[in-house]
Amino acid sequence: MKFVCPTCNIHLQAEADLAGKTVKCPGCSTKIQIPADLGQTGPQGPPPPDLGGSSHSAEAGDEHAAAGSGEELAGDYFDQLPVLEMGRGPDGPHPSYVNAWLAGLLGVGMTFFWYLIMFMLPDRKAPEDPTTVGIYLRELFTERSWPQYATTLLTFWCSGILIFKFINLRKQRRAMLIEALPEDIAPEINAQNVVEFHNHVINFPKPLRNTFIINRIRKALEFFYIRQNNPDVAQMISSQSEVDANKVAGSYSMVKVFLWAIPIMGFIGTVLGIGTAIGGFGSVLNVGDSGDMNQIVEALTPVLGSMGVAFDTTLLALVFSIMLSFPASGLQNSEDDLVTNVDEYCIDNLLKRLNDGGAGSNFSSEGTLLKAIGDAIASNQHEFLGKFETVQRQMADNLDGQTKNYEKVASIIEKQLDGVDRRTEHFEKRVDTEMVRSLEKMTEGVKNLNLVLKELNGKQVVVQKKGWFSRGS
Repeated sequence: MKFVCPTCNIHLQAEADLAGKTVKCPGCSTKIQIPADLGQTGPQGPPPPDLGGSSHSAEAGDEHAAAGSGEELAGDYFDQLPVLEMGRGPDGPHPSYVNAWLAGLLGVGMTFFWYLIMFMLPDRKAPEDPTTVGIYLRELFTERSWPQYATTLLTFWCSGILIFKFINLRKQRRAMLIEALPEDIAPEINAQNVVEFHNHVINFPKPLRNTFIINRIRKALEFFYIRQNNPDVAQMISSQSEVDANKVAGSYSMVKVFLWAIPIMGFIGTVLGIGTAIGGFGSVLNVGDSGDMNQIVEALTPVLGSMGVAFDTTLLALVFSIMLSFPASGLQNSEDDLVTNVDEYCIDNLLKRLNDGGAGSNFSSEGTLLKAIGDAIASNQHEFLGKFETVQRQMADNLDGQTKNYEKVASIIEKQLDGVDRRTEHFEKRVDTEMVRSLEKMTEGVKNLNLVLKELNGKQVVVQKKGWFSRGS
C-alpha cells in the first residue's frame, strides 16, 4: 500500500495489515492514518531516456556504428550517460551509533534526581520504628556506603544508552515506511535512470539520510552506476548487510561492559561490608567477657550494620543488572531484525528492478550490436596476440641468455676437470718415484745385513748397557 504524507509530500508505503492504523511520518513526524483501501496511485513517470532521441539520430547512430569500431560505440554510449554525484552522501556516524558520553550526562542527571527523591523519603527516627517502604529505600540507597552511589550511576548511564538506542530504533523503523524507489520514476532501474533514483534518495530530509534503508539503497545505486552488473550489486548488498550487523553488535559493547561492571560493584560493597564486620567482632568479644548484655548489643549493632551493607550492595547490583539485561537483549534483537528487514526490502524493491542490460539495449539494431561486439573482440584479440608475441620474444631472449650461461658454466667445469686430471697424474708419478727409492734403500740395507752376518759366522755378541743403573760385565 502506497500513500503520500500531506505535510511533507514524501512517498510512503506500508504492508496491507497496517491499513487503518496511525503512524508517524519519518520525515516530519506528522501523525498519518494509513488509508484502509488504497492501491497504487499517481501517474507513471517518463520512460527511460533514449540515447538516440529521435529516429533521425538513431539512423545517424547506425551510420556511425557501421563506420566506427565497437570501442567507439561503447565510448559514445557511456559518454551520454547522465553524471551521478558520488560525494553527496550523508556525513555522520553509522545509524546504529549512539553517543555514550551524552548518555553519561543523561545518567548523571537521572542519578541526581533519583537521590533527590531518595533524600525526600521519610527517615528512621528511632531504631524501634517500624520499617516502611520509604524508610527501606532511603536506607538502601543512602546508608549503604559509596558502592550504592556508583552502582546507581552506572545503572542510569547504561539506561541512558538504552534510551538513545530505543529512540534511534524507532526512527529507523519509521524510515522503513519510505518509498525510497518510487515506480513513478520508472518501473525498472537501469543505467539511464539510476541518477534520477539516486537524486530522489539523497534529497530526503536530513534526519532520514543517515538511516539503514537510505544508506543501503544509496550505496547500491552508486555501485550499480559504476559496475552495471546485477550479481556484483547483490554481492555488495550482502557484504553491506554483514557490515551493518557487525556494527549493530559492536554498538552494544558499552552496554555489555556496564552489565559486567554493575555486579562487580555489588561484590566490592560485599567485601567492604564483610571486612568491616570482621573488624568489629573484636570489640564484641572484649565486651562479652564482662557479661553485660546491653554492652554486647551495643557492640553488635555496627557489626550487623556492616553485614547489611554487604548484603544490600549485592542485592541492589543484581537487581539492577537483571532489570537492564532484558531491555538490552530485546533492543539488540530488534535492531538485528531491522537489518534483516532492510535486506528484504532491497531484494524486493531494488534487485528485482535492476536491469544491467540497459546499455546494450540502446544500440540501434542487432546487426550494429553484433558488429560492435565483433569489432571489440577482434581488437581485443589483436592486442592479445601482440602481447603474446612480445612475451614469446622475451622468453626466447631469456632462453638464449640461459643457454649461453650454461655453456660458460660447462666450459669452466671442463677446465676444472682437466686440472684435476693433471694433478692426479703428477701425484701418481711422484708416488711411483718415492716407492722405487724406498725399495732400493731396503734392498741395500738387506745386503749390508747379509755381509755382517757372514763376518760374525757364529761369534757371540755381548751388548752392554751404560748408565747409572748398569752392571759391569
